[in-house]
Amino acid sequence: MESVEERYALTGLSIDAAGEEAYEFLTADKVERKDALRVRLALEEALLRYRDEGTAEEFTLRCRRRFRAPRVELTVPGPSLDPFSEEDQPDSGALTGMMAQMGLAPLWQHKDGVNRVLFTPKRKKRSLMVSLAIALVLAVALGYLCRLLPETVRLVLSDKLVTPLFDTFMGLLTAISGPMIFLSVTWGICCMGDVASFGRIGKRLIAKLILLTVVLGIISGAAVVPFFPLAAGGGQAFDPSELLDMVLDIVPANFFTPFTEGNPLQIIFVAVLIGMALLVLGEKVSVTATFVEQSNYVVQLIMEAISSLVPVFVFGSVFKMFLGDEFRLLAQSYKIILIMVLGTAVMMACSLAPVCLRWKVGPMTMLKKTMPTFLIGLTTASSVAAFPTNQECCEKQLGISEKITRFGIPLGQVIYMPGGVVMFLVAALCMAEVYGVAITPAWLLTALFICVMLAIACPPVPGSALTCYTLLFTQLGIPMEGVAIMTALNVILEFIATSSDLFCLQMALTDLGGSLDMLDMDTLRSRT
Repeated sequence: MESVEERYALTGLSIDAAGEEAYEFLTADKVERKDALRVRLALEEALLRYRDEGTAEEFTLRCRRRFRAPRVELTVPGPSLDPFSEEDQPDSGALTGMMAQMGLAPLWQHKDGVNRVLFTPKRKKRSLMVSLAIALVLAVALGYLCRLLPETVRLVLSDKLVTPLFDTFMGLLTAISGPMIFLSVTWGICCMGDVASFGRIGKRLIAKLILLTVVLGIISGAAVVPFFPLAAGGGQAFDPSELLDMVLDIVPANFFTPFTEGNPLQIIFVAVLIGMALLVLGEKVSVTATFVEQSNYVVQLIMEAISSLVPVFVFGSVFKMFLGDEFRLLAQSYKIILIMVLGTAVMMACSLAPVCLRWKVGPMTMLKKTMPTFLIGLTTASSVAAFPTNQECCEKQLGISEKITRFGIPLGQVIYMPGGVVMFLVAALCMAEVYGVAITPAWLLTALFICVMLAIACPPVPGSALTCYTLLFTQLGIPMEGVAIMTALNVILEFIATSSDLFCLQMALTDLGGSLDMLDMDTLRSRT
């Protein structure tokens, strides 16, 4: 439908006609019908308010597109009047602004003697599953075709074209991930309302994630251990000092190095401190809180725009694997990959089953809703790339309250890595078998403890895997030659670990939301 601009008299019939006009424009522009109906009802509510106040006799309706996004605007001449505010609800303006940023509510302003009400609903998106599937199929097909090219041609194609584009996208993600994590955690804490609510939710969340990391690590370890020869006897002497240093490193030397070095754990530490300070001071720092809120909206919008390129990133990631040595590595290391897949499959099943049983939702429903996030993690090995999709899935598909997701998702994506436990444990077992290190019960317990600590304390930044494997192998008596092997294999294993971590986090947040009565059961059980 073409753009619409019409002037109406402010009467009941005209209000109904304007609402119908806006509804038809939005549905023709591929806005979901429920969102178009919501806009129509809100538009009519606003016009009825202006009519009842008697401050205007006419209004203008404009329906148009801007940068391909639909916009519905009302202009009503007269004195300043926000049609959505209520005198007995002083916070309604802030709530309306917050909802508007999510595309669920209008924006109002008064300028040059005219009230302007703007609706900007989002168009219906193409299924992310379809986009990811197309990108994956194209990458595999072109990758196989390129394997027929001479190696020198493949290297030039990889080094001069695919790798620079891939690195540029990763650079964008890295640049925005630090501010995104900081603002999301800080504003998430502010939105909890008071220190007691933060303590109740924060303590439960952190305790749950740590406990689940241990439990899932033990279960997954029990599933993969039978594939390796066990021996009787004592274990390697355990030195906790290096692990302690890694845990203490969570506390930054100052407030700036976490952002310059890109350390997510330290960024979260700073964000929690500032968020709690804003929560305690309340109205005394309302301007600062507003700045944090609006900055969070800006960063989230930028992240959403970058994430619209995720299918392209998936294509580049998989295509790059076929062009380079990763493809050969994948073919040569099938045993460790199969064992890793087994361990993470057991871990995911143990995460899914309790949620389905406790909250009475079908396993296939849960798998369908979480699949887009899982696929992004599986094909990019980047939890940052999956962040917007993960957040949308948790809030709109699983029905988890924003009070949990805005704090729990960025925190969980950094500290909750049961897939990392499995990855480190499988690496230790495989390298112990290769180098003839005795795998005893005491050795296994030591390995499991170190793997859990590494998964929790190690920052997910480039180069951290090398530190982890060095520490792990030193503690378990595995020759350092194994570090070079595992650093190469880590490129493959991280894809599996990241996707399983994201899935398990969604299950943990769903269960926590239900236990805190912050879970919309109708949304969770819905099959759409």
